[in-house]
Amino acid sequence: MNGEARGQRTEDRRQRTVSSVLRPLSSVLRPPSSVLRPPASGLRPRSSRSGQAVVFLLLAFTALVFVLLFNVDLHRIIQRKDQTQNAGDAAALAAARWQGATLNLVGELNLLHVLALASQTPAAVDAITNMQARLCFTGPMTALFAAQIAAKNNHIYADPDMTALLTEHAATIRSLYSAQFNGEMYYPEPWPGAWTEYADMVGLIAAGGIAAGPDNTQFYLDPSSGHPLLEKAFYEAVESSNWCWFYLHARGLLESYGSFHDWPPLPAPNVNDYADSEIFGLGLHPYSSPLSFRFSAADVETLIRNAGLGPVSAATLGATNVMESVETWYVFNRQDWTTWDRIKPDGENAFPITGPVRPEYDYSGADAVVRVYASVDRMTPGIGGDSRSDKVVWTAAAKPFGYLETDTEKERPDSAADFVLPAFRAVRLIPIDAASGSENSSSDVDWVRHVKSHLLPYIDVGPQNTGCRYCRALAAWEIPAFRQEGIDWLELYCDSCNVPSGGGGNRGGGSRRGH
Repeated sequence: MNGEARGQRTEDRRQRTVSSVLRPLSSVLRPPSSVLRPPASGLRPRSSRSGQAVVFLLLAFTALVFVLLFNVDLHRIIQRKDQTQNAGDAAALAAARWQGATLNLVGELNLLHVLALASQTPAAVDAITNMQARLCFTGPMTALFAAQIAAKNNHIYADPDMTALLTEHAATIRSLYSAQFNGEMYYPEPWPGAWTEYADMVGLIAAGGIAAGPDNTQFYLDPSSGHPLLEKAFYEAVESSNWCWFYLHARGLLESYGSFHDWPPLPAPNVNDYADSEIFGLGLHPYSSPLSFRFSAADVETLIRNAGLGPVSAATLGATNVMESVETWYVFNRQDWTTWDRIKPDGENAFPITGPVRPEYDYSGADAVVRVYASVDRMTPGIGGDSRSDKVVWTAAAKPFGYLETDTEKERPDSAADFVLPAFRAVRLIPIDAASGSENSSSDVDWVRHVKSHLLPYIDVGPQNTGCRYCRALAAWEIPAFRQEGIDWLELYCDSCNVPSGGGGNRGGGSRRGH
């Protein structure tokens, strides 16, 4: 009995000891009653942290996708821009190369004309003159065709708008240029059937697609006339409220302008001579005179000998009356072949040159400006959520260079009494602003449509609601409060309107579209 009681007491003591040890642990491990209480809805509780992580991961993934798409688009744009630049440069160089080759060929034909006269073969003389007349058009047309090949070889596709412009002009040549007024052609033909053949050449090239548009043609209104409505810079100044442009280039226009009735008449297209192509013109024209008016017999003998065209003596030239016979020679048009002032607008040390232009290269004329478009499809969405297509444009200019070499110096190709001689040896890219007719922008479709279709109605009746950006600028210009804003601004801040300097030191500031 005592033994059982003792064992029971020992067991009770062990349980009390275990209980005293576990009781503190249970109080620590037991969750609060609020946690153990089931939710009112009867659903099991879920952790909020897991939902926040999902949202963060979605945002991070979305941002990562946009970064990847942006990088892809940036790579596409850079690659396409490089292709467009290469295509534009190649097209301009190809056109200028054919311009130089044609000039040399016309010069060689001038010398062959002398030999034909010396050999007394009138049929050859007529054939040479006819060939020179045709070369003034077929040479530039070949240049235009070569520019298309160069652009397409550099992965540039034909632009439908530029193609439509040249196709339309081919139809204009065929219908208008051959029209007669009082029994005579309104535009004299340089050779019989010239306008039909010229229209066929332009149409044939356009039919193959225009990938490199000629940007310095002569069949639209001429911006070099100084008329503000023919200057793109005027519209850009109005669009951006660039009052400094008016201060620097048209100071009196803001104060004196009243309404669209104040504009002077628009000038006629700048067509100097119908014997020269409107596209990539060579700046040549025929001139009838005795050869003695330009050279002595000894000079002609030297020219033919230097060209390697065969021996002829001064005595022979005199005996056959070559020097005194009135003949048609192809010469440089002095309106086109002048000193190259565009390359040095503010002096010899101004942008874009760093020193004086060598005399043998200091001439303008026979340059080619081309415009190339390319599309880039972007993967990043626009405002509406759709992908976008951006357009890349590149303009480039090039011209042939050469010189006439004498015993003591090198001279300009047109220094021989304006007489065309084979002298052109190379082609080079030049700054856009230094090219003749670069401001014509005759491959900028919106600009050409504005010049051809919108300007005359605007001068007659005022701004038109055509959706044209240039027309919108004219509508803003007609608002007196808008012009008064410019007048007030210039009264306060005209001192800040300075031509920006480029590079370093006092060198003149930049060409807006320098190559």
